[in-house]
Amino acid sequence: MKPSEKIKLFIVDDHQMMIDGIVSLLKGEKNIEITGTALNGIDALKKIETFLPDILLTDMSMPEMGGIELCKEAKQKYPQLKILVLTMYNDREIVNEILSVGANGYILKNTGKEELLEAIETLNQNKNFYSSEVVN
Repeated sequence: MKPSEKIKLFIVDDHQMMIDGIVSLLKGEKNIEITGTALNGIDALKKIETFLPDILLTDMSMPEMGGIELCKEAKQKYPQLKILVLTMYNDREIVNEILSVGANGYILKNTGKEELLEAIETLNQNKNFYSSEVVN
């Protein structure tokens, strides 16, 4: 990515208020452009093809298609896509499962803006990121 280019972020969560909150939180960030949103994995896969984001920020637990299936299918179709999971689940088995299907990062919903920005920047540099709580 060139310094002048923005990180294209696509947000998936089954709660509109969560999406609105993330959009509001990141609205003033000069290097991040939110290219689209979806309320479930099926809708997200359709829209990703149009918006071609750099990073997919997704919840784990959603109706119709959850985060694990979305991650698996998105990585198969778009191997260059970075996936950051934002969830309330801090369980070793769930973390291992989501990482095994190609997620590049895992942060908890109780995180703050700074950690979210750090995660997005880290993934954009082709590195993985995990919340400190998850690592512990």
